[in-house]
Amino acid sequence: MEHIDTLLTIAELAVALAGFASLVSVIGRRQNGPSRDVDSLRLQLMLEVAFRNAAFAVLPLPFLQLAPSDPIVWRISSGLYIVTTVAYFLLRLRPNNRPGERWHSVSILVLLSITVIAGLANVLGLGGANAFSLYLANLLLGLCAAGVSFFSVAASIFRVERS
Repeated sequence: MEHIDTLLTIAELAVALAGFASLVSVIGRRQNGPSRDVDSLRLQLMLEVAFRNAAFAVLPLPFLQLAPSDPIVWRISSGLYIVTTVAYFLLRLRPNNRPGERWHSVSILVLLSITVIAGLANVLGLGGANAFSLYLANLLLGLCAAGVSFFSVAASIFRVERS
């Protein structure tokens, strides 16, 4: 039962982060132009990452009723999470060449690398009885990536324009 509560809390945090980012973008609305398009793209990416993590937090819930202590649920969920996250990164996220945004790209790459390592360890069974912990690490790292993206959105929206 504690796994269910933990997963639901992760889902709630992801949705709250997405909602807060949307609110910040409405408050910081700018005129039309290239910076507005970039801000919209950043917000869209952040929302996609947050909602993906919310979805993966609730994905294993129906299976926990069938096999609450079976690590295979967490191993399969980790495998699906890795495939989805890497595919999303390769298809959707493009490294940008803007000097002020390099920290964002590097942070996301580091978080993605750790996520893949933790997920692969879980898929290969290295977590053993602690398979839930490795799956939880994947979700928390995903929330961290959403948080980094949120900071990028907030920084771009509230950046002081220099004349």
